[in-house]
Amino acid sequence: MGLAIANSAKARGAQYSAAGARRLGTNAMRFRPRRGLTIFVAVFLPLVLSLAAWQDRRAAEKAALEGRLAAQGAQPAQRLEAWLSQPEEAWVLAPTFAQGRWQAHRALWLDNQTAGGRAGYGLFVPLALVDRTWVLVDLGFRPAPARRSELPALSLPSGPVAISGQLRAAPPVRPVLGDEAPNDQWPRRVQALRWSELRAAFGPEVTLREALLVASPEVEGVEVYQGLTPPMSAAQHRGYRLQWLGLALVLVLGWIFASLERTPQREHGS
Repeated sequence: MGLAIANSAKARGAQYSAAGARRLGTNAMRFRPRRGLTIFVAVFLPLVLSLAAWQDRRAAEKAALEGRLAAQGAQPAQRLEAWLSQPEEAWVLAPTFAQGRWQAHRALWLDNQTAGGRAGYGLFVPLALVDRTWVLVDLGFRPAPARRSELPALSLPSGPVAISGQLRAAPPVRPVLGDEAPNDQWPRRVQALRWSELRAAFGPEVTLREALLVASPEVEGVEVYQGLTPPMSAAQHRGYRLQWLGLALVLVLGWIFASLERTPQREHGS
C-alpha cells in the first residue's frame, strides 16, 4: 500500500511539471532583420569597404614612393645637367646640385598651401644655369602675410649660387576650381603649376627645363622645408585601412545581433 501511494505521488508530480512547462513555454532565437537598420548597413557597408580599399591603394603607392626615395637617395649626387641628359626614370627623386643665378623677379607663389597649421604659399623661383637654361627651384613654404593683397617678402643672393637638392619630374599637381584670372605681373601668385603655362609665362626667350629641383633645407632661401617625403606614410595608410575594416566588422556584427530576437514558443496542446 505504501508503494502504491509513492507511485501515485510521483505520477502527480510529473503531471504538474509537464503542465507547468506547457503553461510557461520555452524561449527561442529568431533572426528577424529590421528594415531601417538593414538599409543603413546596406548603404554604409560598401562605402566603408571602399574607403578601406582606397587606403590600401594609397599605402601601396606610398610604399613604392618610399622605396624609390630610399634607392635614389643612396646614389651619389650628380650635376643637374648630367642627370637631365639621361632618361627620366634614372633621375626622378635623385640627389643633384646646380650652379646659376636666381631670377627672383620671376618668383611664383603657389596659393592655398598649408604647413604646421598655417596658411601660406609654396615658393618656386627660377634658377638661370650656366648654359642659360632655366630650372624651377622649390624653396618650400612661406607663411602668408596678414593682407591678401600682399605677398611674402623675398630676399635671395643676386650673385652666382650653388644649390643642392632632389629632382622631380613635374610640379605638384592640385585641383583648381575654375580658370585663373589673367595676370602679367611679377612676382606672380598662381593656383597651379603646369609646364605649358610656365613656358608661356616666362616667354619664348627662356628655355625652361622640364624638371623641378627641390632645394635642400640648408639652401639659403628655404624657410620651411617640405621636401619629397609624403605627409602620410604607407604605415599610416595601413593603419587607417584596418580602422575602416574594423568599422565594417562592427556594422555587420551589430546588424546580426540587432536582428536576433528571443520569442516564446507556443504552448503544447493549446
